[in-house]
Parts: sequence; structure tokens; C-alpha cells
Amino acid sequence: MEQETAPHFCLPSLDGETVCRKDLLGKVVLLSFWVTWCPSCQADLPQKEVFASSLDANRFAFYTVNVTGREADPDQVRPFMRENGYRFPVLLDDGRSVYDAFGITSVPTSILIDSQGRVAGRFDETVPFVQIVEEIGRLLQR
Repeated sequence: MEQETAPHFCLPSLDGETVCRKDLLGKVVLLSFWVTWCPSCQADLPQKEVFASSLDANRFAFYTVNVTGREADPDQVRPFMRENGYRFPVLLDDGRSVYDAFGITSVPTSILIDSQGRVAGRFDETVPFVQIVEEIGRLLQR
């Protein structure tokens, strides 16, 4: 089965840097799409915070992507992060452009990209995070 190539994107981070997919080639990448008002996202993000602090950044990259086009008020993202003590990296979608490019229809959704830039997995809120971590482990063993 032919794997789909992940769409190209360049997005600003909450820290003011720009992250482009092409710069992540050679690494396994997990993108987790979310919004501040989503109860499932709020339940999911604490696990991602713990996970983000335990990564080997040479082989793996993890970014959350705030879908600003689905936020009631995109200006609330920074206070939301601060209030919850989150330190994981946040990319700010250009409205819904990257969300739509990946064909996502709900949040939270995580997209796993292999080191060649192909989509290796799509996971919605029904998939336990431990299963996503297992998939990441398999890709890193290749």
C-alpha cells in the first residue's frame, strides 16, 4: 500500500519560530491538533506534556498544532498554556489550512509522520495515547 506523503507546511510557533515539514525530514514526527475549548483535548494534553519532556530530539519531533480557525478566540492560546503550565511546543495553524490539508475532521487528532515524510498513522480521541507511543517506538526502531 502506498503511503500518503504528508502535506508541506510552514507554521509559526507560539515562541515566534517557524517550523516547516521539510526541515523535519529524517525524524519521526507527531503532530497533535487541538483547541482550547475541547474537553477531549483538555484530557489529552497533560499526557502530551509528560511525553514531550522525555523525547530524543535528534530522532523525534513533537508539536501540538492549535487550530486557530476553530478557536473562539485565538488570543486565548497563550494564557491557556500558561494557566496549565504546559511547555510543549505549539504551532499555530493558519486558520485551518494544515488541519484541512491533512483531512482532519475533529480534535484532538494526532498525525504520525515517518522519517521519510509519509503519514504513518492518524489517531483521533478514541485511540489510547499509549497506542500512539507504541507506533512511534516501532518507527524509531527501523
